[in-house]
Amino acid sequence: MLALKSKNGYAIPIEEFSEIQKTNLQKVKYEKKQIAELNMVSAFYPEVRYKNVARVNEDDSMDVVIDAGVANEIHTGFLPKRFYKALRIKKEKSLLSSKWNFIDIVQVSEKDIISQFNQTISVKDVEQILGVITKKGVKYFG
Repeated sequence: MLALKSKNGYAIPIEEFSEIQKTNLQKVKYEKKQIAELNMVSAFYPEVRYKNVARVNEDDSMDVVIDAGVANEIHTGFLPKRFYKALRIKKEKSLLSSKWNFIDIVQVSEKDIISQFNQTISVKDVEQILGVITKKGVKYFG
């Protein structure tokens, strides 16, 4: 599970939040106890939060902009900001598995996004990428 830090606590995927809330309700009902700081936990929908657009570069690396606003507005030809941060990543494939490697954070213009970013990656892949960059101490959001 990947938790995002928010202003008032942490945000976790809705499925995980549902399980925690169910556990909390059972504890309240049967043991008259509750999870202490459940009010500091909020939920998000990964399929909305991790909407993205991507492009494949000549060296087989990929630039990914994880931003629901960009993903929703790219078809209009206009984006809210002139420049966006993109994660430059590369998928390393081995015989039995594959993993994402972080290369850099690059700045991409609105014009380049509209003209070149015509792909997306799955929510599962975005979660794996965010896990990799978090371990490396990279702050993409905010």
